[in-house]
Amino acid sequence: MKIGLCLPQLGATKEGFPDRNSVLEFAKNAEAAGFDSLWVQDHIMVPANPQTGFAGGPLEIPMPYAYRTMFSPLELLSFAAAVTENVQLATSILVTAYYRPVELAKRLATLDILSNGRALAGLGLGWSKDEYAHMDTPFERRAGRMTDFLKALKACMLPDPVQYDGEFFQIPECDTSPKPLQKNAAGEPQVPIALGGGSPGMLKRLARHADSWNPAGMPAEAIVAGLAQINQFAEEAGRDHTFETHARIFTNPTMEGAPTWDGGFFAGTSWTGTANDMKENVIEFRDSGIDQIILETNYWEPNPGPDFWPRHVDFFEPLVDVAHS
Repeated sequence: MKIGLCLPQLGATKEGFPDRNSVLEFAKNAEAAGFDSLWVQDHIMVPANPQTGFAGGPLEIPMPYAYRTMFSPLELLSFAAAVTENVQLATSILVTAYYRPVELAKRLATLDILSNGRALAGLGLGWSKDEYAHMDTPFERRAGRMTDFLKALKACMLPDPVQYDGEFFQIPECDTSPKPLQKNAAGEPQVPIALGGGSPGMLKRLARHADSWNPAGMPAEAIVAGLAQINQFAEEAGRDHTFETHARIFTNPTMEGAPTWDGGFFAGTSWTGTANDMKENVIEFRDSGIDQIILETNYWEPNPGPDFWPRHVDFFEPLVDVAHS
């Protein structure tokens, strides 16, 4: 099983927001320690008067403080690409509502070329009505738009000239190079696409239009059940494909030099304790057949400051051999 880390991107407190050096050292140390991938996420604003609570819940559930300061995802991955050579560089997730297919295809292809074929595009619906409104994207039609977006995005990565005519996106015959270095099963240029979320509609969309699944905060047995459903949807659609799973795990580490914490919003789904305490979790996911785990600490409020971020790599390093065994 592969094991990845989420790059320093958010600040769970004002003091804990990362800086250039913390990202640089984190990325380089993660690769040296044997981690397989580095991941980023996507939000653009924290509204003062939101239309929905965090994750689409009641208004009483505020967005975590971490979202108030957040590095832009693809720029952050590009920086990581420049200081590493081998780790996969991935998004968990980009919200498709904030992008246009031609524009995102070009940015992903650029990342893929400059990283020598290491990009993975994790995409999702998102949940913030305020962000949708700011991007002039109809929230009530988000599912249909995303399906059309996936088709258009993949079309834009194909050899020039490209053309697409869909329900939401119309792309006239044009050139959209450069193209990704990576290839799909048909030998065509394509950055692999993962989808987040776990609703039946999303899993069906994934089975038809994506390559892998990126669930977040789910137990191993739920991921195994979801993958079975994806495979069933793929069979019904006449698609023969092996889907990988990249499970994003919220963590609440007990680290020397930092106070303990109750886990906040993610307490019920977090892996808590020392790295040794988490080994059994890693073994469970590995033995369940999950392809990759991604350890997330961006919401960890005890983080003392920017200089502490590279120590996260040291903390989780003992889990690399467990995952790889």
